[in-house]
Amino acid sequence: MDNQNLTKKERYLLGKQEKENRQIQKERGKRIRKIVTVILPIVLLVGGISFFLMNYLPGKSNPGQPRIEIPETEYDAGTVSMSEGKVVHTYEIKNIGTGDLEIDKIWTSCMCTTAKLKVGDEESGEFGMHSNALFWSEKIAPDQTGYLEVTFDQAFHGPGGTGEAVRVVYLATNDPENEQIGVRLTANVTQ
Repeated sequence: MDNQNLTKKERYLLGKQEKENRQIQKERGKRIRKIVTVILPIVLLVGGISFFLMNYLPGKSNPGQPRIEIPETEYDAGTVSMSEGKVVHTYEIKNIGTGDLEIDKIWTSCMCTTAKLKVGDEESGEFGMHSNALFWSEKIAPDQTGYLEVTFDQAFHGPGGTGEAVRVVYLATNDPENEQIGVRLTANVTQ
């Protein structure tokens, strides 16, 4: 609508409405500036203090740094007959770090091999190539040792499974230097 076709009263009311809209926009701008200049720095300050307290004060919510150590990562079972029964070997899993070591996944390289983890009185279920529990995890405290029991069924593959066998058991951990680590079991399988 063109301002020339408006009456004097309509132009006055239109001008008054525009003035009120500018005032409202000005007030909104003031509120936004107030939030940015007052509230935002307070939020950032509180967040920074919280971050510092959680990450840098000794003995305060600082989970420390986990570090996995497996003294023996390879085991050679030697020559084993399919009729001898399964090969079982236990690997020590040590936490030589300052924070809890969390193992949240265990899997094997072949369906003929299974593993379970024992920490203190706790024992996991059996893990294999395709059988992993969802939402499972186990913690090993600093200076504590867990035991990974690996079972290899040398008769699993039948007569075609003779010869050298190399099986690996993998662990997923929260150790930043070893997020995935494995142990090996080798054997020469005979009938």
